[in-house]
Amino acid sequence: MPTPRRGPRLGSGPAHERLLLGTLAEQLFEHGKIKTTEAKAKRLRPLAG
Repeated sequence: MPTPRRGPRLGSGPAHERLLLGTLAEQLFEHGKIKTTEAKAKRLRPLAG
C-alpha cells in the first residue's frame, strides 16, 4: 500500500486512510463495484488497477 500523501487526507490520519482504502479495495474486488465519493475513488484507483 502506498504511503499517504501530503495535504488533506481521507480519514483522520495516515493509518485510518490506509485502513479505509484497504477496505474499499476489498469490497470492490468482492462485489465488482462500490458506491463511494469521487475523492476516495481517485485515491483507490492505483490500488485497484
